[in-house]
Amino acid sequence: MTTAKERANQVRQALLAVRGVASVNDVNIKGKIIEGLSLEIATLGQVSFQRLKVADAADLFDFYFGGLSEKSREFFAPYPLFSPPVKSAQELARRIKDWQQEDDWTVLKLVKDGRMVGMGLLKRYKTERPPNGLAVRKEYQGKGLGRLIQAVVNEQARLLGLKRVYATIAPENIVSLELHRRCGFIETGSRVPHYVYRSGIKEIDRQDVEMVIDFSYD
Repeated sequence: MTTAKERANQVRQALLAVRGVASVNDVNIKGKIIEGLSLEIATLGQVSFQRLKVADAADLFDFYFGGLSEKSREFFAPYPLFSPPVKSAQELARRIKDWQQEDDWTVLKLVKDGRMVGMGLLKRYKTERPPNGLAVRKEYQGKGLGRLIQAVVNEQARLLGLKRVYATIAPENIVSLELHRRCGFIETGSRVPHYVYRSGIKEIDRQDVEMVIDFSYD
């Protein structure tokens, strides 16, 4: 059984192998969950990952509605945070608090100079098909943050001992499809229905591409 120090060092070494990462510091792991870590990266300097808390609702609301384009929000509307649509930071805080009653999810926010610039999530990790997702604030895109977030989510999955992680991506979201391919995901050949709420009614609006990454353990 590995110690917390050994688990933190494993995460540190894995992230140091990510292109553009100069240093990894202050890796904080509680049990098998990443609570926080800080990194020095070539494109932005010092950044940090922090596990999402109820108190982060306002920052998350601003990130989602002020930092993502309408198209990005169409592609990325994770349940239960933003699907069904959320109308206020207060409502989002309630959703986070309610979600905390479940023990098979985690969300990490990426912060630069006190501002949320990205997020990654992993949920239903006690099932056979745990999904993950990520988003980057529009003015910070093209700086390698998507790959960095995915690398951190992958390390979280490894800490949990997951054999594989899934992503479902809109067929027209070419940037995300290519990012996931570069991060080691491959298409399963399956299509997954994507749901939206129109006038309060849940309906299918597209069929997403399913991708998977398999982890090997020595």
